[in-house]
Amino acid sequence: MNTASVVLLVVASIALARAAPGLRVVNGETATLGQFPYQVRLTLDVGNGQRALCGGTLLNEEWVLTAGHCVQIAKSVEVHLGAVDFDDQTNDGRQVLVSTEFFKHERYNPLFVANDVALVKLPQKVEFSERVQPVKLPTGSSDYAGETVVVSGWGLMENGGPVAQELQYATLQVITNSECQKTFSPLVVRKTTLCARGDEKESPCNGDSGGPLVLAEDKTLVGVVSFGHALGCERGFPAAFARVTAFRDWVNKHTGV
Repeated sequence: MNTASVVLLVVASIALARAAPGLRVVNGETATLGQFPYQVRLTLDVGNGQRALCGGTLLNEEWVLTAGHCVQIAKSVEVHLGAVDFDDQTNDGRQVLVSTEFFKHERYNPLFVANDVALVKLPQKVEFSERVQPVKLPTGSSDYAGETVVVSGWGLMENGGPVAQELQYATLQVITNSECQKTFSPLVVRKTTLCARGDEKESPCNGDSGGPLVLAEDKTLVGVVSFGHALGCERGFPAAFARVTAFRDWVNKHTGV
């Protein structure tokens, strides 16, 4: 298939919405407080009074990793840490900061979804707690094919539906890039791409962009939510992620992590 078969999981044109009760994120489950302490919710000011939703991953006290397409047109980024419920700010230990310092990869290419990573620098160092902790970063160069992984976020719970009221997560399996290229063009599935698919059609969706994909075994970060299929999130197609091992040096260069 060509690049027309791909849709970025971008929410620049989708206003934040309150979730409808009883729904799940594309066959996912609801997270509990502290289950994903590295998970970040990004509310992006994209101008003209509009906001967009993305996910992110806390790297250390002052840096968040997200997708390049998330910050491409952002004016500022509201960063929520330690949260599970989208709106309930009582007794959940969340920290909220607003950043105006963020940048995408220098070689980010939206046409081919290449180098789809970005960094957000927090205006002050965050305080770690049981609910706010940095993620574990990978070492080595494993392709992780066959590994069980977990994706999480507040994105749409069904095509055209509302965003999630509470943080959702789903278990996927990493597939080889050659297998993924049967769904997407080799032009977009590159060495820097990692693909994963759910056995029961679990999948990230719009609004989950930039969020973490971690190994189920030890929660090592292996992917950043990047793009999915144009036919939707509920069809059982694989989702594509920026492969973190491919950007490990880039992250270290800019953050020291």
